Amino acid sequence: MGCASSSPKKWVPEQQIKEDMGSQNLMPSLASFPAAGSQQRISSSSQGGRNKVLLKPGHSLMDWIKLGRSGKDLTGVGGRKLEVTPEELKKHNTEDDCWIALRGKVYNVTSYLDFHPGGIDELMRGAGKDATALFDEVHKWVNAESMLEKCLIGKLKAENPMLRNALLRKASKSSLEAVPNGGIAPPTFLTPSTPPEQKPRFDWYQSGKTVSVVVYTKWTDMRDENVIIDRDERTLLVTMHVKQSVFYVHIDLEKDVTDKYQVYISGDSGKVEIVFEKCQPDVQWSIIGKNLDKHNLYIPDKNYNPAYRDCTIEKIESITRDTNLYTICLPKGCRMKIPTGWHVHIKHTIQGMEVVRSYTSVLPSLTSENQDDRLHQGTVVYLMIKIYQNGAFTPWLASLKPGDHICMSSCEGNFKESCLSTLTHLVMLAAGTGFTPMVKLIYKSLVQDTESQRQVKLLFFNKTEKDILWQDQLSALADLNPRFTFSNCLSEAAGAWTGLKGRVNKDMLAEFIPSVGENDKILICVCGPTPFTKSVIQFAEELGHKDNTHAFLG
Repeated sequence: MGCASSSPKKWVPEQQIKEDMGSQNLMPSLASFPAAGSQQRISSSSQGGRNKVLLKPGHSLMDWIKLGRSGKDLTGVGGRKLEVTPEELKKHNTEDDCWIALRGKVYNVTSYLDFHPGGIDELMRGAGKDATALFDEVHKWVNAESMLEKCLIGKLKAENPMLRNALLRKASKSSLEAVPNGGIAPPTFLTPSTPPEQKPRFDWYQSGKTVSVVVYTKWTDMRDENVIIDRDERTLLVTMHVKQSVFYVHIDLEKDVTDKYQVYISGDSGKVEIVFEKCQPDVQWSIIGKNLDKHNLYIPDKNYNPAYRDCTIEKIESITRDTNLYTICLPKGCRMKIPTGWHVHIKHTIQGMEVVRSYTSVLPSLTSENQDDRLHQGTVVYLMIKIYQNGAFTPWLASLKPGDHICMSSCEGNFKESCLSTLTHLVMLAAGTGFTPMVKLIYKSLVQDTESQRQVKLLFFNKTEKDILWQDQLSALADLNPRFTFSNCLSEAAGAWTGLKGRVNKDMLAEFIPSVGENDKILICVCGPTPFTKSVIQFAEELGHKDNTHAFLG
């Protein structure tokens, strides 16, 4: 029935796995976690999501930037700007002639197909049509306008609204005539949509010394980390992640407040209260202030565009030969406490092209004595980033020094830490910097939840022993805590290595994942390169864990 406290600290299968060939964001119950259709549920047969493929030599992002700057015509129309009708767009839907439309602009992506990190097939899903919705499903945060600037053909001509309405009326009439016995069956486009979820309610009140902004979310899983605050003088923007939506409070305050404020969450009702100190005590406010453009806006997560801020690098610490830990200070007036497993985006313009990368927030250490109190205040962020010497983005990160500025977004994700409370077993499989989402999971389960009986296991995949992140801390934690089992698997192990060797496979997972009883609840978390993640998901499904596996994707 799972890992008992007497389990050995270093897990080793009965037979060593030999080197094989090749290189290479909670529902009410775990049975439905993550949600079907979530970007964090990967199907072994699906080609969707943020899958990456092995690109041909000479087809890296830097190579694409160089091609764009070479002067070669990538539009296929001689650089002329055209107005493209939907009918004309449909004609260009092959790998030899591929046009797509994004946000009202049409691009000839034929030259870009071999450069697409998700592969040709993934990009061809949008061939010959408006691919905006498909694009937003996978990487809405990417600046496609900058990436495909040299491929721009022109604007997508809007449909004639009068003609469209006439067609709708005709379709409606045809549908009604087709119903037998005089019954009425409205066409699908007239069928009432599902009523929108009741949005949170905003209110405010004051005392002699304070003024309080209050939002009633009616979400019992509401947490402190779901509230992001940005204040510049009297301009207040509060961003709240509520269930699978985002609610905004956006106000130009009537009077001045100090930099001191407190955030209170009522778990029973989901009430959020932000209490500010008045600069002029005992002076009554007649109104909270003037509503600004985002105030009272309630949108689904899929329409959420994270805001970017000018942040400052405070410290850079080397973790391994190619991985650094960055301490990043948020700007004055910003409070952002990043939930477990959530990520931020960092963007930078490289040779005229805006490039964006996602990184999961971590902690400064796995030990309680080395934590940073500013994390509780929401004024600092820690990121663990691997530097790729020949990459397009991380060499710039490697060149930065303390005091340099960096453009970082609000956090986003869909992992709910509350799911941990009912678990009896937490199993984590990480490859390389796929370890980053596991940092807070480990700390929460072993350092903070000291009364928990939850069994925690980590199987960590790396190339060599020198690549293992925080190996000393993990080993020390395993020695001190009988609930934690930690093992390493190396794909390029040295001759003296006595631990696991090779790459992930089904037999390895079958021995590592504990058997559980009817009263046990297990969650398997996985993160790493997409081929690794998809393999683990497939093996877990084949071993009967389809509905309790969570993939972290950036």
